[in-house]
Amino acid sequence: MKVQHLRYFVAVVDAGGVGKAAERLRLSQPTVSAGLKALELELGHPLFERAGGRRLHPTPRARDFYKSAADILQRCDEARRRFRKADAKPARLRIGVLPTIASHRVHGFVANLAGNGLVDRFQLWEGNPGRLADWMRDGRIDACWTTLAADGDCARVLWREPFVALVSPTHRFCRELSISLADLNDEPIILRGSCEMPRGSLWSDKVRPRIVARTDRDEMALKLVASGVGVAVAPKSLATKNVVVRTIRDLKTIRSIGLKWRPELRDDALRSLIAAVEADAPD
Repeated sequence: MKVQHLRYFVAVVDAGGVGKAAERLRLSQPTVSAGLKALELELGHPLFERAGGRRLHPTPRARDFYKSAADILQRCDEARRRFRKADAKPARLRIGVLPTIASHRVHGFVANLAGNGLVDRFQLWEGNPGRLADWMRDGRIDACWTTLAADGDCARVLWREPFVALVSPTHRFCRELSISLADLNDEPIILRGSCEMPRGSLWSDKVRPRIVARTDRDEMALKLVASGVGVAVAPKSLATKNVVVRTIRDLKTIRSIGLKWRPELRDDALRSLIAAVEADAPD
């Protein structure tokens, strides 16, 4: 019994005639008719009868046979899909990342993916919170590592951290365990253009810093701090070994970082992604 003959039979039952079935199968009518005759000879029983008009109706025995034939074809199609899927490459996942996530944490994230043999499946897109939100809305990225206020159905907060003062190891602030906003008055400041903190939460009429540099690159800001050019106010997780962290007592702003993903993201990919990000979250 040939699978294509079963396919002809099922198509004729569904279409109600050889002509329509041949169109759906993109075959000639004689080919479909010959296949039906071969199947009838093998089964030893007619499959169709005409009950007025041109429409073919399956015989009572053929109606029972139709269920088995349709099931066989479904199994064959599923087996073919599974076989082909084994050779198919997994879909690439596009992950948005804030530029204010410390570079060593992004490097650690990629290293964790590589350690699990997953790095070839991911593609990183860097952008500010607004751009990441637009990319998520437009379906251009599958998930993003961004600022996040609270957990949700497709979102998880990974850590929360304060904004602190980053100073050079020789700065006078190193003699104190913490400072106040007033201590920054007339202090040379490295202004981070990519900072998510609202401007009004830092400066006031009584606190007027002296801005000596502006940069959108946190790496540049940290190098300037380490060399003693000025002080930077930044999320605590950005601190490197070359700078000293000092708490600002009266600055209550907190940054929440988390992962957001599209609802259709598969469970196995999502688990791998969350595990890789959590592995490099700050303590």
